[in-house]
Amino acid sequence: MAITPLIGSNPVFTNVHNSINREKNDISYGQISLSDSEKKNFSKENLLAFIGSLGGVLTVLGGMMKHQKVKNPFNLEYKVQHMLTMAGCADMGGILLSSAGKNSSEQKKKWEEGAFQFALTSTPLIFVDTILKQCSKASSKLINNNLTKIIASVAGVYTGSHLALWISNKLRNKKEAQKPNRELKPVDMIANLDDAVAIMVLAKIPFADKIQIKHLLPFIYSFCGYRSGTGNIRN
Repeated sequence: MAITPLIGSNPVFTNVHNSINREKNDISYGQISLSDSEKKNFSKENLLAFIGSLGGVLTVLGGMMKHQKVKNPFNLEYKVQHMLTMAGCADMGGILLSSAGKNSSEQKKKWEEGAFQFALTSTPLIFVDTILKQCSKASSKLINNNLTKIIASVAGVYTGSHLALWISNKLRNKKEAQKPNRELKPVDMIANLDDAVAIMVLAKIPFADKIQIKHLLPFIYSFCGYRSGTGNIRN
């Protein structure tokens, strides 16, 4: 007795089988369809964002090495202007390289994410730098000491981070404003690791020099630039 295949002969089973295959191969993440052909583009876009971000950071490092006349990047001295420049170049590098072949809507999302990442980096950093300078100018030992600088700087990071978030939400267009406000997530706070490093570097805390914590800055800014370049995927 011949056995008749269920799939292929029965239209009901054929439709169910095809539906299952479509669900496996067409996964949605937000408004991005990850079909088989688009999965390759997704990986390529992430790679380009990483390369662009890293390229931006390396460009600034190269300029700093030339200006400070050092051959070893681990001997570089960081100031606020160096940190802000590196953060900005990482964001632009990640966005520009990953924008190849993208439409204007996707590029706009990348620039919006880049603006948020840069604000999240720069606003607290400026607060911290201002606070540390004011503490250093104080004649009172109750203010001009490392403990006070750290406490005041942490408050500056908190205020600056939430100010950046508030500005980002306010700058959304009417369509985006109908969605829930963006909130700070743990992964967003990686952008504030540079502030923790900056507090130790700018305050010239002794143990910070010993563990060379400033060397984390290029990696932090590279990650932030990568997130800027992939902003259209998450939004």
